[in-house]
Amino acid sequence: MCRIVGGWEFGAGGGHLFDSIENMRDSMVLGGPNGAGVYFAKDARVALAHRRLSVVDLSARSAQPFISKDGRFVLTFNGEIYNYKEIARNLRKEGVDCEGYSDTEVVMASFIHAGVDCVANFEGMFAFAIWDNLEQKIYCFRDRIGVKPLYYYLDSSCFLFSSELKGLLAYPKLKKQINKESLSYFFSLGYIPSCLSILESCYKLEAGTYLIIDSKRNLHKHRYYTLEDSFLKKNNYNKDTLIALCKSSIRQRTVSDVPVCACLSGGVDSSLVCALLNTLGYGFESFTIGFKEIQFDESHFAKRVAECLGIKNHCFICDLNEAKELIAEIPFVYDEPFGDSSAIPTLLLAKKIAQTHRVALSADGGDELMLGYDRYAWASSRWEEYRLKRQNKLLNALLSCCSAEVVSSVAQKFGINLSVDKFLRIKNQYSSKTFLEHYLVEISHFRKEDLRANKLPLLSTKANGMSDIFALMSCFDFKNYLPEDILTKTDRASMHYGLEMREPLLGRELVDYVCGLDSSIKRDKTPFKEILESFLPKELIYRPKMGFGVPLQNWMQGELRGLIDEVLRESEPYLDAHYVRRLLEAFDSKKRVDFAKVWYIYVFCAWRKWWKI
Repeated sequence: MCRIVGGWEFGAGGGHLFDSIENMRDSMVLGGPNGAGVYFAKDARVALAHRRLSVVDLSARSAQPFISKDGRFVLTFNGEIYNYKEIARNLRKEGVDCEGYSDTEVVMASFIHAGVDCVANFEGMFAFAIWDNLEQKIYCFRDRIGVKPLYYYLDSSCFLFSSELKGLLAYPKLKKQINKESLSYFFSLGYIPSCLSILESCYKLEAGTYLIIDSKRNLHKHRYYTLEDSFLKKNNYNKDTLIALCKSSIRQRTVSDVPVCACLSGGVDSSLVCALLNTLGYGFESFTIGFKEIQFDESHFAKRVAECLGIKNHCFICDLNEAKELIAEIPFVYDEPFGDSSAIPTLLLAKKIAQTHRVALSADGGDELMLGYDRYAWASSRWEEYRLKRQNKLLNALLSCCSAEVVSSVAQKFGINLSVDKFLRIKNQYSSKTFLEHYLVEISHFRKEDLRANKLPLLSTKANGMSDIFALMSCFDFKNYLPEDILTKTDRASMHYGLEMREPLLGRELVDYVCGLDSSIKRDKTPFKEILESFLPKELIYRPKMGFGVPLQNWMQGELRGLIDEVLRESEPYLDAHYVRRLLEAFDSKKRVDFAKVWYIYVFCAWRKWWKI
């Protein structure tokens, strides 16, 4: 696991990349504390750099940038290819010189042998770039699900790529202009989906995609993996098949030259990972984060799960003082606005684990795989409930003329608890033309009216043609929420402390199999829960879902309220001052408001202040 950065300067001018590449690389030193390297192709004005976190093959022979024996290709690679030994054996059978001592060597040998098609054989999480000295091209790849990040920047003078935005921000001639479409997505969803980033001319390479750029600045992208294909399959459910695929995926992610531990929340997904890992005979410890506030605390469930499985559990409590310190780090760690408040306990968990381990197993992806989010049921039932309302043109015309504040006020007088945000949600779902538009309203925080009030563009939706609405929601989240929120949260938090976090529920064959199951079979994680019945008492399995919540609203209405005032001036000119003032007045008076709006505004302002953008 590492951090990568590089670039290519074109035409006259330039001369900045060679002078700044080491600063760009070392801006991400925390994600690769065990070594560093740099490569210059001076005639072409290309530079590649690497920071290393040693997990597989701790020797210097896997140091990067990694140069092919003939000197033609140069590789800088971030991630893990879990089946690299198997690939090496197959390459040797085909006459390829590949010792297989590390996944770095195997990536290079595979690319030389198969070109861009090499990724078809890779099981793992990765983002890597290869410079071809002969054809004068740079190739960039990102893994199928988007576990590992890759940003790139392109203007008339240069092409740059980096594992994190901070690597690009260290380039002295980067144009730092905020993308307003990205702002709309951030304030609505709390994250920015690929291919967008917070900056103009800067992008995130989409999951399952590679790009090629040549000396004439021609950039071509190709999608080598299409998730929709898995959802369109018709797989038959078999419990033994599911268990075997889960075990295979977990086993692959224990390949390491250092000890591996596991995160344990006490929920279904992490309990399943720990239970099956235990049956594989792998000795490991588990780590848990809890809260003093009982309504947010699952640590007692995690303790009971660990006791039932006979594994050692380390539990740490996230309190207000630690949270304040971690909140201060968020703009640097995530380096573009990131609104998921569970980043706070995730940072603390990574910090604690990194004191004794370099590799940990998470349980990310279980909710998307097995339809575990409560919002799936809410969105589905409301879509059916509002069917006649959507067809009523007169009703929708009337609602479009209504003031949300007036309607909410009148409702309160009649004893109806109807907040402004709830009214806007209902109104926008009544007028939704497609289910995806309806679902986007369900998961958004800034509504159309909020975006218009701040002169921000409205979100766009593109239907994917699926008739199964549960598959549609799951696919949407797999392509957007999972890589750019959940996996981003885990990747940045873990790498900030020199920790590699692996994803045992996102194995290629496991994802392909589960996505192809009928939605009625896997809804509410029923198959995972049935597997767990062999390991845990039912009261630990069949309990209300808590999620990874944080008592942040209480903190921000109390001792942390001053944090907002410290950065609020940074909201201008991107947010309307009157809108922000009214929102904060309602928040301070403890009226019913969507707290995510307040938090996202704080995060954006803190990010602008930190990076001076």
